[in-house]
Order: sequence, then C-alpha cells, then structure tokens
Amino acid sequence: MATKKSYDLALFRLSKILTMLSNNERPTIAELADEFGVSIRTIQTDINKRLNSFPIEKDSLKGLKFADGFSINKSMLESNEMILISLALSSFKESTEFNKTSESILQKLIYPNFFNPYYIKKTSFEDLNTNSEVVKKLKSAIENKNIITITLDSLSIEVEPYKIASFDGFWYLFAKDIKMAKIKTFMLSNIEDVALQDNFHHTNLTTIQQVLDSTHSAWFDDGEVFEVVIEVYPEIASYFLKRNFLQSQEILETKGDGTLLIKFEISHYEDIDNLVKSWLPHIKVISPLHFKQQIKQELKDYLDTY
Repeated sequence: MATKKSYDLALFRLSKILTMLSNNERPTIAELADEFGVSIRTIQTDINKRLNSFPIEKDSLKGLKFADGFSINKSMLESNEMILISLALSSFKESTEFNKTSESILQKLIYPNFFNPYYIKKTSFEDLNTNSEVVKKLKSAIENKNIITITLDSLSIEVEPYKIASFDGFWYLFAKDIKMAKIKTFMLSNIEDVALQDNFHHTNLTTIQQVLDSTHSAWFDDGEVFEVVIEVYPEIASYFLKRNFLQSQEILETKGDGTLLIKFEISHYEDIDNLVKSWLPHIKVISPLHFKQQIKQELKDYLDTY
C-alpha cells in the first residue's frame, strides 16, 4: 500500500481543524497536537502561518475559535478549496504589491458579502443538512451517474438522479422515475433512504440543465406543455416589460391603453397560479377557459369565507 504523502496529511489536518472550529468545538493547541499525533509546534505553525488568513482566536480557556460573526458557511468555497487557495497565495512573497493583492483576494473569498457592493434579498431556504447520509449518497450518485433506489413513505422507487434543486425555498431531488419514464421532483425531506446501484445512466446533463432552466415549479410534469394567455393591465405592465417572470413569457400584443396580452408555456397550472394571484386585481386569465373558471371559483370560495 502506498504511503500517504505528507502534504495529503497536512491538508486533511488543516481541513479537520477548520471543520472543528466551524462546529464550535474549541480545541486547544495541545488537544489538536494529540488528535493528529504531531508536535505542538506543528499545530502552532498550522494556526499562525498556514491558516493565518482565517480569523482564529483563543477563548478564556485557551480553546481555539473563529472570531464572533465569522462562519465558513458564508463563503462560496468549501474548506479544502479555501485552504488550497490560501496556501498557494501565501507561497508568493516576491513583492509587497502582490502581498496586498493576495490579501485582498483572500478577504473577498472569506467575507464575500462584506466586500460586495450589491445587496440582494435572498429567498428563505429550508435547512439542508449536507452532512446527512441521504444528501451525501445523493451527491455521490449525481456526480458518478449512479442509478439509485430511493425510499419515501415506505415506497421504493428506482431513479436516475440529476440534481438537488430548490423550488420556492424547499429542496427536491430532480430525477427520472425509471418505471414511469418521467422526470419528476421528490421532496428531499421525505426521502428516508438512498441505495446506490452498480449500474449507471448515460443521460446528457446539459439537456437536464436546459429542462431545469425551463422548469417553473416543483409541480413540473415531464412531457406536458400547454399555453396560458393572460391580460396585464397598464398599472403593472411595466414590470412585465422589464422582466420575464417565467422563461416562456412572450408578449403577444400591446394595446392602445398599455394593456399587455402575454402568453406562457407551462407544464402545470401551479407554475403560474401564484403569479396570477399575486398581481390581482390588475391581471386576468384569458385562456384556457377552465383555468380561468378555476381562478374565479377559488376567489369566490375565499370571499364566501372571509
């Protein structure tokens, strides 16, 4: 068996230290030296030189911790990726100007929001435990194109897993139900178990990305596409002129008073239901007629109980 190289061991140690600090375990330098079977001087070098880009400090009991308010989770990079970039940049010492540049790069990686001049209100997302066995198996299967069997509500389904996707703040597995030969969404929190099979699929993931780009909600129905036409009144028309609320949005006509006639291609009425209701009373469904009647009846039922 090949001996593990020293830099592999060092990378593992540094990554493990960052993980422990991220979990607020607060180990001392002596405890870390004992944990990894190295000298105290080695751990001191890890903290003071190799990980000096991270805001690591000691608490009153000499336990190591991140400075208040700092979290690795705020970065777009994983801890291993940040360590590699940090070590690579810190190895260049030729000029003061380069040192300033490398420090700027590291700060922007570690504190991405602080250095960003733009503020974008983020959607509230359901908590996703990336360390759970279900998520780790799904991630591995997606990356390696394994066919898997998922268990939810005591039912086993064989699927080709493509992506873990978020719709309206909830997490789903975007996958093909092999028996039904249809791409579907499966709520991640309902998946009880994942079993990797020894066979693989050969689906082109570029095609899957295109499908995802045109998917408007978790109610996606593979193979079903139909048109909905709505009328948008002048009071809100400018919003629809500036932005496509769904990828398939197409303006068919602009009337003399500024009213817009807009067409959407969707796979399920839920794709557009919330859009219509959120802009009432300045919007009206024109076709199909049964969807128009459905909206009308829902509003009537609501008013009857109000």
